[in-house]
Parts: sequence; structure tokens; C-alpha cells
Amino acid sequence: MLGLGLPIISRQYRLRHVFGVIGMCFFFLLGIHLVRIQTSALHVNYFEHLPTTMESIYQVRIVDEPVEKENSFKCFANVSAVDQTPSIGKVLLYIEKSAAAQTIKYGDILCLKARFQPILPNGNPKEFDYARYLNIHGVRHQAYVRAEQWDRVGEEANAFYASIIKVRTWLDERLTKSGLEADELMVAKALILGEKESLDRETLRTYSSAGAMHVLAVSGLHVGIVMLLLAFILKPVKRLPKGQVIFLVCVLGGIWFYALITGMSSSVLRASVMFSFVLIGKEIERENSVYQSILVSAFLLILIEPLVLFQVGFQLSYLAVFGIVYLQPKIYNLLFINNYLGDKIWQISSVSIAAQFATFPLGLYYFHQFPNFFMLSNLIVIPLAFAILLVGLLYLILAWIPFINQVLFFTLDLLISVLNKGVKWVESLPYSIYWGVSIEWYEVFWLYLILMLGSAAFILRKSRLLIFTLIGVVLLMIYNVGESIMLGQSQQLVVYNVNKDVAIDFFSGRSNYFIATKELMNDEEKLLFHVKHNWFYRTGAEQPTVSSVLPDGNCLLEFDRKKLWLCTDPNVESIPITEYTYLYSINYFPDEFIESLANSKTFVILGDGIGYKARAFFVEHFDAGRIHDLQSDGAFTYSY
Repeated sequence: MLGLGLPIISRQYRLRHVFGVIGMCFFFLLGIHLVRIQTSALHVNYFEHLPTTMESIYQVRIVDEPVEKENSFKCFANVSAVDQTPSIGKVLLYIEKSAAAQTIKYGDILCLKARFQPILPNGNPKEFDYARYLNIHGVRHQAYVRAEQWDRVGEEANAFYASIIKVRTWLDERLTKSGLEADELMVAKALILGEKESLDRETLRTYSSAGAMHVLAVSGLHVGIVMLLLAFILKPVKRLPKGQVIFLVCVLGGIWFYALITGMSSSVLRASVMFSFVLIGKEIERENSVYQSILVSAFLLILIEPLVLFQVGFQLSYLAVFGIVYLQPKIYNLLFINNYLGDKIWQISSVSIAAQFATFPLGLYYFHQFPNFFMLSNLIVIPLAFAILLVGLLYLILAWIPFINQVLFFTLDLLISVLNKGVKWVESLPYSIYWGVSIEWYEVFWLYLILMLGSAAFILRKSRLLIFTLIGVVLLMIYNVGESIMLGQSQQLVVYNVNKDVAIDFFSGRSNYFIATKELMNDEEKLLFHVKHNWFYRTGAEQPTVSSVLPDGNCLLEFDRKKLWLCTDPNVESIPITEYTYLYSINYFPDEFIESLANSKTFVILGDGIGYKARAFFVEHFDAGRIHDLQSDGAFTYSY
């Protein structure tokens, strides 16, 4: 009834405000309804809501191609039944490596025994919340499945999607056998086919530091290039009878075929939907079609998957597009260059500035860094990405033709080599990246308010808006100075939740004392993911003030009159008097040790490597105020 009444109310000028309020309420309620019906965990037949035992059998269907890890194959699956009771729910599986596991593919139906655990956040300060990321994508539980705990019982694959995967696999094999060197091959697979799994740490770090990471993730840039290439090649088709319709169908078909062979990831799906609406709007020559098309595409994606609104890629993609569409012409018109090459360079630069201007607050919040030479890197990567994508697709299509395939291969190899060298050169420049930025979510909104006021002041030439912009900047600076003073006067103990490792920080003002296992100290990627973002926030540095490797066996740590006893061997005569006891990698606890621990006043922290039964015993018999389980409660922090 509400939907039927909206058109009538909207025609009454006096009721326009009522229409606006009712319309907002309608879409708000629609959003709540969509979230409820699309969140499987809220349904009664969600697999975790069904009664189970230790012997329960889960029937699952693999919904994506498995990814090989160090000791397992990672794959996502839909649970279709629990002990023959129909169910729903998407899960993350880690299947132990074996000859049989290597043959698992999309569409396989497996029966397995597993203990599904909720995917919990590590809780480390300032760490990326991977559990939240999976939750947004509908995945709440995970399980490790041993080789003897599963069996393949059938196959139920979407025939069309399965054929696309075969095409993708065939294209991947063609690139692998092409003869490209390892560095060029991994970039070619990532840029052309969207296969990022083969990228090594060094390549990822280099492209990220140079501000060129977007070229390795098939997204709006790549889909836009494909659309422009197809539009250019098929332009003569418009002259035919009903040529505009044929042109539109062919270009849209090409965009979606490329999306399918590159894996149909969230970023590719968003870009394909967006460019499809933009292309349709442009071809039917509607006024303001670009803005309308972008908004309609976003609305359609939200209708299909409401939680897409909270995905980082969705936020960055649409902000970048709005920035380019609205700001790029204004930035470009600031400078007139009467030279073809110079004009093209300025055109690419204006696109880079507009996109960076629209996205950098979110980039600071999510990635804690800013590429200082993004304009320079984009001058290199955007033209080369255009050329590599064109030559790469032609090579894959025409590789069966002698001589032509050799020319295309040589050109592709040369272009990727130039791209890699160019990115490495930008990354090697002094101060190529500004590390260690740490801002809160409300600072992101404050920054966008400042940017919008500043842009409006510049475009509209309003001095009052400029004054408001400066006031916003001053208030943000005052807040950051106050926060810095507060951190400079604080003291905090942090016991990080790092799988198979120990990491402990004692913070005193803007300095810290960091203790960790030798393995973690040497693992830069693990340190960056779990620990370093907290250093950026509290000390503003990439390295700890003082650090030491954790010695073998039991040890007593002391900093600023605070003591922490790390115990790996409970066979001791007595327990030292400390504020904190950290139990780590212990398989068996003697009764005398548990009794002594219970009688002491120490606060117990349960780390990694403690058996399930022992962990449950401690949680059950110790007061909640005296125990902290890193596995279930996340990292331990205490300010003193």
C-alpha cells in the first residue's frame, strides 16, 4: 500500500516533504528486509542451528575453485545437509593436502566429518578484521578437514559456470606455456585473467608502494579498458541497419564474457554492472545519464546483496568513479596544453588526481599508507595496462597462428617487462610511500566533509565555504594533537593473538618494548598484518623502540614495574609472583601447577598450543575476571 501511494503523494507539491520522509522510511525498511532474507544465519535451517553430534555428517558443495595453501586447500562451500536434514549456509574449508584433495574442483559434492568453529576476529589493535570481511560475504564458520574425514559423492555444477572455468583454466595454461619468465608471468596472469594467487610478496609490496596495486587486481580499470577497446573496434557497426542495437549487444556481451573468464569477482561484477548501465545510458542519449547510470547500478547491486555497501571495494570503486566523472573535467580545464602528447599526459594525470582525491581518506583508513608518486606511477601503468590487456587478449585468441603468435608474445613480454621495471623505479624513489597513517572511522567522515567543503569553495568561488573548510582543518588538527598528547601519556600492555607465535608489546608513551618469537621477527608480512598497524597508531614508527627475541623455555618479562611470566613448561617448583601469567604451547598441566595457579592472584592468559580440554578446564574453573583466552577473546590489552 505504501508503494502504491508514493506516486500519488509525489505529485502534490505541498506534500513533497512527506513524500521524501515516507520514501526514506520505505527504502530503510526494504533494506532491513533484504538483509534478513539474505543472511543465512538468521534462517531456522542454517546448518549451525540443527542438532549435531561428534559423528554428524555434513554434505557440502564446492562453490569456487580451491586455492592451494602451504598445508591445505582452501575452498568455500555451501552446506546442503546435516545428517540428511536439508540445510543452508556458506562455510570456509581447509582440506588437508593429499592426492585426492588435489582433484577437488568447483561443483564437487563432499560428505565430511568436521568440527565447525565460528570465525572469530583476532582482536589485535588496528588489525584488519578478516572475520568481519568474511561475515559480510556470508561466511561465519570454518573447519579443518583431514584427509580421512571426507569423501566425494557426486557433482552438481552449473553447466555454464563450469564451462567458463574450463575456458579460464585453458587460458591460464596457455599463458603458463607461453615462455614468459616468472616475474612477467605472474603479472600477466593477474592483469589479464585476474589470477592474483600466484603473485609473490615482493611483487605485491613493490606495486603497493608505487601506488600501482590497482593494475594487478582486475577491476574497473580493466573492464573500462575492455569496454573502450570493444567500442573502438565495433564503432563501424553503428552504420548498419539497427547497428546501434547490435553495437550495444556486442559490447555488453564482451564486457560480461571478460567478467566471467576473469573469475566474476566482486570487483569485476561491480565494474561490469556499472559500465553496462553507463554504456546503455550513453547509447540512448539520456541527459545526465552518467550519474543516473552509476546510481542505478549501485542500487541494483545493493538490492541483490545489501551488505555490498560495507565492502571496501564497493566503497572505493564508486567513490573513484564519482570523483573522475565530477572532478576530472574541472581539474583538466585548469590547464590548457597545446601539444598532443602533453595534453594526453595531463589528461591521465587529471584522472589520477580526481580518483585519488575521492578515495584517499578511505585508503588511509583501510591501508594506512599513501603513495606519494601516484601520478608518476599512473602515467606508467595506465597506458601500459591498456596495451598489455589488448596484446594479451589478442595473443590468447591468436596463439595458434604461426609468426603472429611470436610477434604478439615478444610484444607482450616487452610491455610487461617495461611495466615491472617502471613500477620498481617509482618504488625505489626516496619517500615513494608515506607509511604509518592511522585514523579512525569518524575522521574519515570529517575528512570527506572538509574535502566537499573545499571543493565547493573552489568550484563555486565562495569565500564563506573556504572559511568553513579552514575551520574544519583546524579542528581536525586540534583533535590529532590532543590524541597524540593522550597517547604520549598512556601506558599499555598488549598480548597479540598471532597463530603459532608469541608477540607482546609494552607501551610507555610514544615508545614500546616488543618481544616475539624468532619466527615472527623474521616474518615481515605477518608482522605487518598483525602488529605494525598498532605501532603506526601508538608510536608513529614502523619499527619498535626496543625489541628482543623470546628465549626458549619459561621466562619472566618486566617493563615499567609490570611483570609477565611466560610459561611453556608447567613442571616448576613454584610459580613466580607476577601480575600476568601467559600459558603457551603446553599439552599437559600437572594438578599441582593448576592448584598453585588457582591460589595465586595472577591473571591468566591462554595462548596458542593448549589442548581443547585443558582450555575448557581453565575457562570453567577460573573466575571470568582472572582469565583471558586469546583464541576466543582475541588479543589482550590492559592500560595502566
